[in-house]
Amino acid sequence: MPQPTSRREAVQAPADTDLATLEASSVVAAIVLAPDGGIVGANSRMRRLLGLTVLPSATAPRFTDLMIDSTPWATWRDIEDARAIEVELRAGDGSVRSFRGDIQPRGTGSTRRILGLFVDDEQERALRTAVQRGARMEALGSLTAGIAHDFNNLLTVLVGNLYLLGEDLRGQPQVFAKLKAARDAGKRGTDLIKQLLTFARRDELDVGNIDPVQVVANVLPLLRRALGVRIALDTALQEHAGAIRASTAQLESVVVNLAVNARDAIEGKGRVTIEVASRDVAESEVAVHGVPRAGRYVVLSVRDTGSGIPADVLGRVFEPFYSTKHDRGGTGLGLSMVRWFGEQCGGSVSIDSVVGQGTTVTLLLPRQAEQAADAGDKTMPLSVLPTGNERVVVLALDDALRATIHQTLEVLGYRVRVASGTEDLLAAVAAEQTHLLVVDGLGRGDADVLIRARAVAPALKVIATTDPGRAGERIMLVGVASLAKPFSLADLAGTVRRTLDAPAGP
Repeated sequence: MPQPTSRREAVQAPADTDLATLEASSVVAAIVLAPDGGIVGANSRMRRLLGLTVLPSATAPRFTDLMIDSTPWATWRDIEDARAIEVELRAGDGSVRSFRGDIQPRGTGSTRRILGLFVDDEQERALRTAVQRGARMEALGSLTAGIAHDFNNLLTVLVGNLYLLGEDLRGQPQVFAKLKAARDAGKRGTDLIKQLLTFARRDELDVGNIDPVQVVANVLPLLRRALGVRIALDTALQEHAGAIRASTAQLESVVVNLAVNARDAIEGKGRVTIEVASRDVAESEVAVHGVPRAGRYVVLSVRDTGSGIPADVLGRVFEPFYSTKHDRGGTGLGLSMVRWFGEQCGGSVSIDSVVGQGTTVTLLLPRQAEQAADAGDKTMPLSVLPTGNERVVVLALDDALRATIHQTLEVLGYRVRVASGTEDLLAAVAAEQTHLLVVDGLGRGDADVLIRARAVAPALKVIATTDPGRAGERIMLVGVASLAKPFSLADLAGTVRRTLDAPAGP
């Protein structure tokens, strides 16, 4: 014979079953209310959002006491069907939270309850904002990729012609030095292109052992212009502080970002100090510095004499999209990218700040045993570059880029034929023995052209010029060599000669 249901079970059954199901929900905030506005129960999310204690409890507040405007309750308690509502409630810490959802009647008579199922409207708005921001970032990435490609072609023409001009003026040291400075600026533009493409398409940058002292020294002229006359820039760069394994472009971006942040924190006159030094971290200091292991590290710090960051804000500055500079157009991405860089290098990033005195951001980056590779631009004269006399056909849609490749190859001694399109390229290959194709912007649709060209000349070699960071994508599927733009005379000479001298494929 079945046992009679107790009165307590009967009272709790309708709403408590729903509440038990939603207890572990991380999205839905659920609450069970009595007709008089008392709180019978709430799931863990609602208790956490409102700061409620264990329920039910004699000391728990009434729902109507938490409502910023309790007027609607008179109609809500008598509802017969589910109703969508929006309500503002005061949490235990005094803050006001907005909720959106619906309320549903449960039970009748003495067992009647009101079940509320809500989402935190502030969190939902934040999620919607994040999704919209993500869509904007994706669109910006696509636009950036296109701009980077076009700008890279311009740099290739500029740098290529500066190399050609330099050959004519090598005997005039003063003029040649100016040309070399212009070439160096063009090469720095290449690093910027790599950063843009990394942002736009998540490409991997060239990583190697680099000298942070040299990187900082290279960007000092840019930083002095960015900081302006009201802010003094000091450096403390320890000689032979050591190499780190990273991308030069990324480290430059970190230094510039931190310096600009420091500038924006200073009202009136002030001082920014950039320091690079080596430091040994003992086993007992690993947790303090937040690094994965004891050992030798390179310390990079940027210190300012600005207004400082309040303690309640300091813990959030590394969060993506969190910015303290909304009125000045801050994106909230700068410091999160700095932290990402530090972690990718296997180190750590910390920030110390005192309101009214200033802020210091410190990176600890693992020191490499091997020295940094020589990043200086090679200015080898034409006489020591590899040359040749083979026949080369060039195809490039950009007129200026095509002319630059043509002139450079002729300077190197090759017999060059310029093709106006894919059909002209095939005709040129068929008309005379051709040893090499140089094609700019080779894409997936060009594979058929290469197959047809090799059907006529099976031993034909191919070089495809690419944007930085794109070498090896797609083109390796058709077995061609790659040359990243913008390239120097030495880059082009070496790639052409290596490709021509490489054994023929199967």
